Amino acid sequence: MNHWIPATDFIAADVVRWTEGIYDRRRRGKALRVGERLVAAEVIERGKDGWVKLLVRACTITKDEFAGKPILPLKAGEQVRRGEKTILRGKPERLLWADETARQAVVNGRSRGSRYIKKEDDEE
Repeated sequence: MNHWIPATDFIAADVVRWTEGIYDRRRRGKALRVGERLVAAEVIERGKDGWVKLLVRACTITKDEFAGKPILPLKAGEQVRRGEKTILRGKPERLLWADETARQAVVNGRSRGSRYIKKEDDEE
């Protein structure tokens, strides 16, 4: 059973979902908001520059405000890149891990941690 909790922060290997606006690019002026989608994705990597690399797991269109132009959801399995602030603005929720103590150990860094999270002392 899926249990989602409000997320204020997330790490690599977390599955998060949030809502984001869909905008139509215009030649001049402000972009026009044409809808909204709910995106669920797995965090692959968080960069120090504020960008997050994600793997889309599911995407649904929640609001279709613009008639005449079809809005396509993101495809499952597609890699996308979003700003950390963009995700936090969309009321993010995090899927609970089967073993939350393991996640807490990764966050605290008590053990070696996750192989997906680069540490400062890692040699490349």
